[in-house]
Amino acid sequence: PKEDRRQKQQPTASSASNSMHIVAPVLDFLQPDPLASCHLQLDDGNVKIVATEQVTSGKRVQFRPPPPGIPNEVFLTSHGYIPEINTNDFVTLRGICTDVEWRELLKKVEASDPTATNKFQLIKIFHDDSYSISAFNLPQRLLLALRILHLNPQLPKQNMPFEELKEIVQEDKTIFFSAQNEAKVAQSLLDVAEDMLKKYPTTLREDMRLLKEGPLDEDQRLAIEYRRSKKALVHQLKQRMEDYLEQHASRRAGAGNPAVSLEKFILQPVRMV
Repeated sequence: PKEDRRQKQQPTASSASNSMHIVAPVLDFLQPDPLASCHLQLDDGNVKIVATEQVTSGKRVQFRPPPPGIPNEVFLTSHGYIPEINTNDFVTLRGICTDVEWRELLKKVEASDPTATNKFQLIKIFHDDSYSISAFNLPQRLLLALRILHLNPQLPKQNMPFEELKEIVQEDKTIFFSAQNEAKVAQSLLDVAEDMLKKYPTTLREDMRLLKEGPLDEDQRLAIEYRRSKKALVHQLKQRMEDYLEQHASRRAGAGNPAVSLEKFILQPVRMV
């Protein structure tokens, strides 16, 4: 009877596999591989490495990594490694633009500039938010706020009444004003990326040298790998905006393809850092 009660109290694979966090010796030696034939299984309080096909003697045992859709923070804190490429990773942008660009808007508002005042009223709520950005993902709300910030009412396609803009903001509509406006947005995002890179204590090249030359303990190596992964992501965003601006310049010179929105542009193949 005592044994029966003890067994009933133990977590089972179905009840605990999605809810219990543990530190299991030896498992940190396993290497991730999306095609691995092994998976982890929790059974009556024991963690088992289960192979779905024969593993020959001397072969490295690997396990299937987490499913796609998670950032590098989860890989690092829950699985102890940083993937080489993770298109679901992101960096966090607080506000819609650099501090310098936002201060320029505020100066115009203080000078009673009516256009700047209208823009501020429309986008101030956006600037209080944070955004997960990368070369593969630019949130719609961020792009909308930047498009309004860079509207030029002197140009026909960008001369939109305040009430109409207010309705667009309230309904979170996706709108493309013009090629010139979109290029201004790309420049803002390029400035954001450069500003982020300046705040790191080291460059991407220096991080790669540290990882190559050492000496580093495991914690130091993981910390630098994590920092390098975020820095590489910002570099990708920077290069993406540079590519967009280069194409915009080519169109103005009479060459290149028709203008596309940044949403469509980031779906195109990206240069890897």
